Amino acid sequence: MPIHPEWHTYTINVSIPQSYDAVEPLDLEEFLMSQLRSGDSALMQELGDFPDDDLEVELVEKECRTVRHSVPEEGVELDSHVRDCVQSYTQPWLMVSRRCQGDSWSAYSERASLHKTLQKQTFESDVQPEKLETPSLLLQVKSPSLAVLSDDSSRTLTSSDFDLRSGLTPDPRVEGLLHFSNHDDLDRFNQEARQVNRHPELFALYPPADEEDAVEIRPIPDCPKEHMGDRIIIRCQAIKFEIDVEPLFATLALYDLREKKKISENFYCDLNSDQFKGFLKPHTPQTDHSTLSRAAIFSITYPSPDIYLVIKIEKVLQQGEISDCAEPYMVMKETDSAKNKEKLEKLRNQSEMFCQRLGRYRMPFAWATVNIMNVISTATLDRDTTDSDSLNGVLEKRGQLPRRNSERFGTMEDQCNMSAFKPATITISTFCKQEGDRLSDEDLFKFLADIKKFSSLQRRIKTIPGDPLFNHTARPVACLSTELIPVKPLAEKNVRPVKEVLEFPSSEVYVPHSTYRNLLYVYPQRLNFVNRLTSGGRNITIKIQFMSGEDPSCVMPVIFGKSNGPEFVQEVYTPVTYHNKSPDFYEEVKMVLPARLTERHHLLFTFYHISCQQKQNQTGASETLIGYSWLPILSTDRLQTGQYCLPIALDRLPVNYSLHSPERITPQVPPVKWMESHKGVFNLEIQAVSSVHTQDNHLERFFTLCHALEGGVTFPLRVREEKIPENKLEHELKLSIISLSSSRLEPLVLYLHLVLDKLFTLIMQPMVIAGQTANLAQIAFESVVSIVNSLHNSQELARDQQGRNGLLATYLYWVFRLPDSNDVMGPQGRYSTMGRASATTVGTMLLQSRLRSSSNPDIPAPHSAEDTEVKNILSAKGQNNPGSRMSTYVDVSSHPQSSTGGTRPSNRKQFHEELALQIVVSTGVCRENAYKYAWFFFELLVKSMAQHVSQLEKQDVPRRSRFSDRFKDDVTTIVSVVTAEIGTILVKQQKELEQAEKVNISLAFFLYDLLSLMDRGFVFILVKNYCNQMSTKTVSMPTLISMRLEFLRILCSHEHYLNLSLYFSSPASAPVSPCPSISSQVSLARSLSSPVSLALSPPPSRSVVGGVLRVLLHCLTCNQSTTFLSHCFSTLRALVVKFGDLLFEEEAEQCADLCQKVLQHCSSPVDGNRSQACATLYLIMRYSFSSNFSRVKMQVTMSLASLVGKSSDFHEEYLRRSLRTILAYAEEDTEMQNTPLPSQVDELLRNLNSILSDTVKMREFQEDPEMLMDLMYRIAKGYQTSPDLRLTWLQNMAEKHKNRKCFTESAMCLVHAAALVAEYLSMLEDHKYLPVGSVTFQNISPNVLEESAVSDDILSPDEDGVCSGQYFTTSGLVGLLKQAAELFSNGGLYETVNEVYKIIMPVLEAHRDFRELVSTHEKLQRAFDNIIQKGHKRMFGTYFRVGFYGAKFGDLDEQEFVYKEPGITHLPEISHRLENFYSQCFGDALEMIKDSKDIDRSKLDANKAYIQITYVEPFFDDYEMKDRLTNFEKNFNLRRFMYTTPFTKAGRPRGELNEQYKRKTILTTMHTFPYIKTRINVIQKEEFDLTPIEVAIEDMQKKTRELAVATHREQPDAKMLQMLLQGSVGATVNQGPLEVAQVFLNEIPADPKLFRHHNKLRLCFKEFIMRCGEAVEKNKHLITLDQKEYQQELKKNYNRLRENLRPMLERKIPELYKPIKPRLGNR
Repeated sequence: MPIHPEWHTYTINVSIPQSYDAVEPLDLEEFLMSQLRSGDSALMQELGDFPDDDLEVELVEKECRTVRHSVPEEGVELDSHVRDCVQSYTQPWLMVSRRCQGDSWSAYSERASLHKTLQKQTFESDVQPEKLETPSLLLQVKSPSLAVLSDDSSRTLTSSDFDLRSGLTPDPRVEGLLHFSNHDDLDRFNQEARQVNRHPELFALYPPADEEDAVEIRPIPDCPKEHMGDRIIIRCQAIKFEIDVEPLFATLALYDLREKKKISENFYCDLNSDQFKGFLKPHTPQTDHSTLSRAAIFSITYPSPDIYLVIKIEKVLQQGEISDCAEPYMVMKETDSAKNKEKLEKLRNQSEMFCQRLGRYRMPFAWATVNIMNVISTATLDRDTTDSDSLNGVLEKRGQLPRRNSERFGTMEDQCNMSAFKPATITISTFCKQEGDRLSDEDLFKFLADIKKFSSLQRRIKTIPGDPLFNHTARPVACLSTELIPVKPLAEKNVRPVKEVLEFPSSEVYVPHSTYRNLLYVYPQRLNFVNRLTSGGRNITIKIQFMSGEDPSCVMPVIFGKSNGPEFVQEVYTPVTYHNKSPDFYEEVKMVLPARLTERHHLLFTFYHISCQQKQNQTGASETLIGYSWLPILSTDRLQTGQYCLPIALDRLPVNYSLHSPERITPQVPPVKWMESHKGVFNLEIQAVSSVHTQDNHLERFFTLCHALEGGVTFPLRVREEKIPENKLEHELKLSIISLSSSRLEPLVLYLHLVLDKLFTLIMQPMVIAGQTANLAQIAFESVVSIVNSLHNSQELARDQQGRNGLLATYLYWVFRLPDSNDVMGPQGRYSTMGRASATTVGTMLLQSRLRSSSNPDIPAPHSAEDTEVKNILSAKGQNNPGSRMSTYVDVSSHPQSSTGGTRPSNRKQFHEELALQIVVSTGVCRENAYKYAWFFFELLVKSMAQHVSQLEKQDVPRRSRFSDRFKDDVTTIVSVVTAEIGTILVKQQKELEQAEKVNISLAFFLYDLLSLMDRGFVFILVKNYCNQMSTKTVSMPTLISMRLEFLRILCSHEHYLNLSLYFSSPASAPVSPCPSISSQVSLARSLSSPVSLALSPPPSRSVVGGVLRVLLHCLTCNQSTTFLSHCFSTLRALVVKFGDLLFEEEAEQCADLCQKVLQHCSSPVDGNRSQACATLYLIMRYSFSSNFSRVKMQVTMSLASLVGKSSDFHEEYLRRSLRTILAYAEEDTEMQNTPLPSQVDELLRNLNSILSDTVKMREFQEDPEMLMDLMYRIAKGYQTSPDLRLTWLQNMAEKHKNRKCFTESAMCLVHAAALVAEYLSMLEDHKYLPVGSVTFQNISPNVLEESAVSDDILSPDEDGVCSGQYFTTSGLVGLLKQAAELFSNGGLYETVNEVYKIIMPVLEAHRDFRELVSTHEKLQRAFDNIIQKGHKRMFGTYFRVGFYGAKFGDLDEQEFVYKEPGITHLPEISHRLENFYSQCFGDALEMIKDSKDIDRSKLDANKAYIQITYVEPFFDDYEMKDRLTNFEKNFNLRRFMYTTPFTKAGRPRGELNEQYKRKTILTTMHTFPYIKTRINVIQKEEFDLTPIEVAIEDMQKKTRELAVATHREQPDAKMLQMLLQGSVGATVNQGPLEVAQVFLNEIPADPKLFRHHNKLRLCFKEFIMRCGEAVEKNKHLITLDQKEYQQELKKNYNRLRENLRPMLERKIPELYKPIKPRLGNR
């Protein structure tokens, strides 16, 4: 089968079928019944574990926060809507579950605490190494000691032969290591050790999958509950002013400045003394317990930095302006009691008088505010760490916030963290005096804005000194809901209650109602009496009452009382503003609405003038009536809310006034007197917080019309302004159903449960309207689909990881129950909303229409245009169109029970059947959305089916007969169409891929659920159809595979999956299982355990032992716990004890790895790991002693060398202790005391200790790479006679160089290592294709010849253990060279790559490795291409001479080195680096010498250290330059370097031209660069001086050479050429070419010795002027148009220079041109 093109390169030798046919499933139910009937006892036993049906449909009582449900008052007949609401809020949840579901994969959450029973595991990565007490011999000074580097390279750098026996205590030994007499005892001991603390349920410990990642976990939605935001408890502790003379009353509320909104109801409290309470006793008939509260729980859904707690203080009304009443508080103090005693007593007496007379009236006094979020933030910052898990009850998080995912919420939560809040005390130092003309909420928000802006009160606001104290305390013990129902747990008696304050969220809250709440809030706002000419009406109050009729006795006690009074009152008075005809009000009147409202219910407002001062001889009331107003509660049967402006009637109320609003009252006799000519003068606002009044037109209309169907109404039906006759009811109901999706989102969500319940009832029940059957099922279903679509598309509502809307998922899981159709259905027959043709045929037609409309290639065309069966059924039903939705009465007798169909109550219509039918026959947008959000309808089907099955189980109906064939046909169609939908998205709408995945998952869960409900054989057929349908898709393979795997993964997570899979396929075919069955798991376990058991049971094969060793080595490599490592080491020791000889002989390479891994654990800071590793290493030595000890010694030594050279986190102190422990094992091994083993172990451990000492020194020089590499170099040189160890150290050096990006030096280390291997191979093998020792490598570098020092008289390769590593082979040699070539390429030495491959290629050719040869030639081509492309632009190293002077340097004193630095390294860079490092060693004693003069030791300070750094250049003799033509050749294999030092005879470095001398210093290094180090010792130094004229000759030669190169380049650089010309012909500076000529050529020298120099300089100038001419001509062709003048100036300067030089250049010295006479006499 062809492979998908884009997979071709990745699937070599792998064939992936693009399609397959699923196995034909078994008819499970039939098979089970037939087998069980056969009476086969063995089979019965096998099937005994198969569970019975385990479906549970149960009613779960709602958890109620309060001691009882909030319900309407008793004894009132409720209307249908209120009854439905109350029932919805109080009825139990209906939950469907399966008893065994907890055994499935989704039940991992129940195992969350299992890990707590486990033994705590220790991991080395979590352990901090302790500081060990190091023996004094190893203590290091802070700065590196440079004296350790001696020139004695004949030994390894061990500064001491440290005795392991002194100063170190061995670790505890492993018990019984050497006491096992036979292998069986050892195995038994290890097995028993592994069983200790082993958990019995291994797979139960598998961590639960993250719900967001595990597709098979379907999250359980949160239980619906009343919405609450973050809760804060505020407790009033004190309200103190400077004087205490009268009762005061506090009102607390929260305000959101940003939203300009009051976000909580009022909380009332007072802290008055008993004395002041006595003042008010005449006006307080009773004091209910609930009004004694001094603490409130406020809720904040949307935290904001602009939320303020506002405290308003009122007092009893008295005569005078607010400012007059407040003055004593501002000028008097209680502390001045002696001074003010009489005044205070007088004030108290006045107060008592006013209280007795006007005690029911209040007046505004003062207010204060605090930013509640600042308090919370401060408390959070001050919070002690110990409080992190406890909020002390101050702040409670209730549920999740409804708009958690919105942008608005995100910004708020960032600013206001309420989750880490500690109790805090709020103290406010001042109150603001209330101003009579600024009492409204608008004024309050202006004050708050000013406070926020200026961070303090403005001067214009008068303040009153005060000390209110509020505090956040522990969780309340007695709590009342906002309806004053006690909250659980109940409190003890006589405990002050805490009140929950109702929140008015600043924005929408999308949480459905779950409790009955019916509250009304009345806010009087302002009164305008300005134009009233009457003398009264200045101290105005409004009496507010809730009336059920017009008679005064109809007043209802539904108004919530305030503090220290009755719980409910009949009336409330607004506070009075003294002498104000247009007062603003800030009162909030909270009422509980009666459950049943009539047209007579209304709010009555009575306006009074209050006389504050009782006139002489005046008795009776202080009230003077001004007028009345009212507001009917209902308007056209709808609750009235919003803003109103009402007129005021004077004198009396009109007759039947409550039936009309005051604006629209009919004319009466006698006429009613109105204030201001019936204009509106009283502004107020009404708000309702109700879970029964929807306050949405669409919802109200829908509910009203639905209840009209239930009967008990008279027609025409009044709906708002309309009157609907009975014959129009169906039409209007349909319109209301359609318009449901037009409702605002918030009310739709609030009443979501009720709306869906009603719609499902309409789908289920045909309605009889005016004697006709109304078919509402289709339109109700379409409305459900529309609502589901709206909720999913809302950005405000959260969805889970499977794309399910949280509100809908909650409704399905907790709320939905089957609509009860008993009351509607008659006993004679049943209604069907469609003449049922075969649903399969409907599905076929649907698929046909899809084929025609979208040309979907996945759906096969039917065989004939119209099925015969369809014709027969349609003709039998008298209906030609199977899609017709006309309601048809179906006679029960016409539907005989089929042979396989389910028995169904003939007089009941089943909801699941009707729902499935509606899904199947839906069309257009409805159909598209129904399948898009198929999860909802699948879960709805499943829950309705479960309830149906629960009813049938009581009748003992078998599983196969639970559902009708027609319903099965519908389900088959739905599954087929959904699968086709997935395919359509995959093929045509790649952007909707995520949607396809979600639908695929929901379909899988649907079938997963059906396995517990339906005939399982039928469900298996659906699974088969899905697999076949999906396998025909022409979409990318990875997408299809992912889809199918997710689908099967969900099915396999079914709790009975293993049982079901036993019967999934027919016996003839092999079981197809997407997940391991029981038997396959057993066989898997056997296959996993077999290698170890086989290996530990003799006689094993070599491959098996090697395989087991590889597994154990891999385990040691991973980060394992101490417990695991102890068992791993025990198994390793068993392997060594049983099969040591086989391991050491045949698995030499792996044994080397084993030694390294065990040694690594010997340096572990964890005692247990170290102890086990020591025991293992000693056993390796012990059991290899008889035959392979030399090899093991070499492997252990090499392993340690490699470990200390490469590992950065190596603890030598712990390893030294481990060496001491191994020594203890050797000393305590009584069996081996008479053998050489103890002494051999002792010798080996001393060698290892020496390597450790080298490691200590290496650590000193980590910051000085040159010193570090010198040390490693000398260690490697010390192993000259031990090739394995030298190779290891060379590799260590290569690694260090590579880490520093010194690729060339790293490559050289590997070339030296390869030469070492070649020396060994040339001794052992004689092949022409192999290099002849290190001589073959000298074209790469002559330094490599030093590896030839190892000869056969010193070393015998045949000696056991020598040269046994993996690199001492032909493949090892090639591997080293290939690494070197790669590093040379990285370092830019492409020519050397060629030389390396010249050695590799004969080997490859001899082995006929053509694939590798192809690769090699490609790499060579790239190297040569780089040489061509980069050319002269390649940068090679820069070199510096570094000299060390001073006794502080120890052996380095007077040593000179040449340092190789990266290209373009400047002198200050290396100077700064070395100065930094050595300053750490010597501090201020270090001095850098700035010049390059010779050092006079007598002038140096003996207490200082000096470093001299000079830039040097490679130096070549003339004969060398013939062979060094390229830039590379001039920078490779360098041994001689030169630097110059200018001087004059007078001692100055610089002087005039005729007195300027120059000293050239030639340095010769010990080795050529590049080498395996970046610095090499200087071994020879030559110096010679140049006279002034020789200096001039050299300078002119250099200038001439530069001009020639710049002129004759293939691609001349114009800028470079012009720069050189400017310095040659345009020179105006001192010591230019003309001045040089005038100084040295103007006159012929008197000294004949200078003749030749004079002539040489003259010839130099002749060539120079010629090169200048060439350069000027060349520049002429390079310049741009704007440089013509510049070119002319150059030409003029050149001509002038040539003319000035001509006389001097033409003057020859005659003596030099005399003919040479032959001296014949010398013959």
